[in-house]
Amino acid sequence: MVWLFIHRKQTYWCFILASFFILGWSYLPLPESPPFEAEKARSFQGTLSSNRTETSHTYQTIIKTSDGTGFILRLFKEEEGPVPDWPHGASCVGVGDVEQIEGARNPGNFDYKNYMASKGVYQQITLASLSDVECEGQSFLSYLFEFRKNMMDALEEQVEPSLYPWMRALLFGDSRELPEDTLFWFRKFNLAHVLAISGLHVGLTVGGMYLVLFRSGVATRRQASLFLMFFLPFYIVFAGSAPSVIRAGSMALVLLLFSFLKIRIPLSDLLSVTAFVLLLLNPSYFHHIGFQFSFLVTFSLILSLPILKQYSNAVLQSAVISLISQLSILSLQVHYFYEFQPLSLFVNTVLVPYFSFVFIPLLFLVFACSFLLPQTAGPFSSFVFQLHEYVMDVSKGVTSYMDIPWVIGAVPSSVILLYSTCFILMVICWSKKKRITAFLAACGAVGVLMIYSAIPYFSDKGAVTMLDVGQGDSFIIELPYRSGVLMIDAAGPLTFQKAGDETAKQIILPFLKSRGIHQLDALIVTHEDQDHSGSVFPLFREMQIGQLVVSPFYEGETIADKTEVIEAGDVLEIGSYRFEVLHPNEDQNDANRNSLVLASELGGKRWLFTGDVPLEVEDEILSGHPDIHTDVLKVGHHGSRTSTSESFLEQLSVEYAWISVGRNNRYGHPHEEVTQRLEERGTVIFRTDLHGAVSYIFSGQSGTFRTYLPYNASRE
Repeated sequence: MVWLFIHRKQTYWCFILASFFILGWSYLPLPESPPFEAEKARSFQGTLSSNRTETSHTYQTIIKTSDGTGFILRLFKEEEGPVPDWPHGASCVGVGDVEQIEGARNPGNFDYKNYMASKGVYQQITLASLSDVECEGQSFLSYLFEFRKNMMDALEEQVEPSLYPWMRALLFGDSRELPEDTLFWFRKFNLAHVLAISGLHVGLTVGGMYLVLFRSGVATRRQASLFLMFFLPFYIVFAGSAPSVIRAGSMALVLLLFSFLKIRIPLSDLLSVTAFVLLLLNPSYFHHIGFQFSFLVTFSLILSLPILKQYSNAVLQSAVISLISQLSILSLQVHYFYEFQPLSLFVNTVLVPYFSFVFIPLLFLVFACSFLLPQTAGPFSSFVFQLHEYVMDVSKGVTSYMDIPWVIGAVPSSVILLYSTCFILMVICWSKKKRITAFLAACGAVGVLMIYSAIPYFSDKGAVTMLDVGQGDSFIIELPYRSGVLMIDAAGPLTFQKAGDETAKQIILPFLKSRGIHQLDALIVTHEDQDHSGSVFPLFREMQIGQLVVSPFYEGETIADKTEVIEAGDVLEIGSYRFEVLHPNEDQNDANRNSLVLASELGGKRWLFTGDVPLEVEDEILSGHPDIHTDVLKVGHHGSRTSTSESFLEQLSVEYAWISVGRNNRYGHPHEEVTQRLEERGTVIFRTDLHGAVSYIFSGQSGTFRTYLPYNASRE
C-alpha cells in the first residue's frame, strides 16, 4: 500500500499510513497466558510440533494438545542417560510437573516467556525420567528432518573440521556449532543476516540451479522452473525453516509460479502477498525478530530500487544497499539490542559481497564435491577454510581498532515513529534525486536517536538498582546528569562453568545497555566470592571500566593498571557523591569478614552496602561508628542468619531492606529469623526472588522505589 501511495505521489498519506503501522506494531499485545496453576505429576497428551533440541542441561521439544495449547516438554540430562527420540509429529502421552515459563526479571533482559507466548506456548512440563512419556508415530516432515541430519553427519565426515560449522550455518541454517565469539562478532556488526539463511542464500541456490539446468541443456526454462518449484519446499526444510528462509523461499516459489504462468507481478506486491499468507498461516511470526528484520530490509530495498538505478558502479551500489539496509532496521536494532555499531556500514559493504560471491558459492562447491568427488572434498575444503580464516582474521583485526559502539538504550515508540518517518522521507527524496533533502532527512533520523541517547546527560534523575542475578549481588548506581556510573559487585553463575559469562551477557550487560550505559566509572568488588566477583572479567572484556576497586585483602584476580585499593577511613568520590569506606581496616583471614562496607547518601536517603559481613563485623562497625544510621540497608550475606543482628538493626533504624537472593535457593536465604526481625520493626523488605530487580529512582532529595515484578505478585 505504501508503494502505491508513492507511485501516486501521495507522500503525505504515505507518512500517515507508515506511522500508524509502526505505532500499531509497537502496541500490539502478545497473546495473554491462560489462567494457570502449577501442578505436580499432571497427565498430558499431545503431538510434538518441533524437533528435539538440546541445551547444556536439558533435552526439550514443544508439544501441542488437541485444543491447541502449547507446552515445552523437557527432560534434564543425566550422565550416560538415555537420549529421547521425540520425532516431529509423534503422538505422546505422559506424566510430568507443569509450571509457568519464567519471564524476564530485570529491565532490558530477554523475555523468554513473551518469546514463547508469541508461539502460543505458556507452560513447561518437566519429566522426572524418560520413562514418564511414551511417543509413537511421526510426521512426513520428520523424515525430511532425519534426512537433513544424516546429510549433515555425512558432510562432517568429508570436510575440514574447522569449515564444517560454517557449512552447517550457511547451507543448513544451524549456527549452533560456530564459536560463541564469532557469533558475537557477527551480531555486533549487524552481520547476523549473513548467517541467517534468507534471500541472499535462496537467490544463490535458485539462481545457480537454474543456470546449471538451463545452460547445460538438461532442461528448458519451463522445465527448470517446474523443477525448482518442486525443490523449494524441501530446501526450506533443509535450510532450517526459520521465518527468514520461509519468507525468501516463499517469494521465490511464487515468483517462479507466476513466471511459469507468464503473469507479471511487482516485487512489492509479491512481498505483501507472501507476508499476508505467512501471517495468516502462523500469526506468531509477527512477533518474530527474524521475520521483522527480513521483511523490513526486503521492503526497504524494493522501495529503493530507483535509487540503485542512479548508480552504475558496483561498489557504489553495494555501499547504497548496505546503507539502506542498515538504516531500515536501525530502529528495530536499537529496540531489541539497545545499541548500534556505526562501523557496521563499512563492514557490511565489504563482507556481504565476499559472502555472496565468494564464500557461499565455494561452500556449495565443497558440498557438491563431498558427495560427487569425495576424494577431493578434504583438500578443497581445507583451502576454502584457509582463505576464509584469512579474511575473517583481517576483518576482526581492522574492526578491533575502530570498535566504538553507540549505546542508545531502550527506545520508546515515539522515537521509533519519528525515526521511521525521517527514514521514509529520505528514501522518497533520494528516489526523486532530491539528494540534499534526502541527506537532511537522514541527518534527522540519526539526530532523533542522538538526542534521545543524550537525555541522561541533561537529566537530574539518578537511580540505584539491585539486579536479580540469582544467588549473588550486583548493584548499579547511576548519578544525576550521568556524572558517574558505578557498580557494586558483579555476580557470576554458581556453576563455575562459564567464568561468569552467562550472568554478564544475559543479565548485567543487557540492563546496562538498556539504560544507555556504555562505560562504568568504577566497579567495586566487596570480596572475591564467585557470587560477588564472577562477572568482573567478562564485564572488562565487553565494556570500558575506569577502575576496579577492592580492599587490600582481596584475593581474587585484578588488573594491574586498573585497580584501586581502598580500606576503612577512605572516601571514594565519583562526581559530586561520596562513598565512605567503613570496613575493613585489617585482614581477618576470611573473604566474608574482609568484605568492603560502603556508606553513602543518594536521593535524600542514607545507604549501607554490607557485602557478606557476619555478625562480628557488624558489631565492629557499630563500635567504630556509634552514631551511624541508615535508611536503606543492603542486607548482609543474602539474608543469612549469620548477619543482620538485633543490635545492628536497632542502631541503624532501617526503613527499607534490600535482599539480593536466588529463588528457591538451597541455602534457605533469606532466613526466617532475619525477615522476622525486619518486619517487627516495620521495615519494608524488597527481595529479588519475589520482586525481580528493585530500583530507587531519585531527583534531588526525594525518590521512588520500584520493582520490576509486581510487588505482591509472589509474596509468600
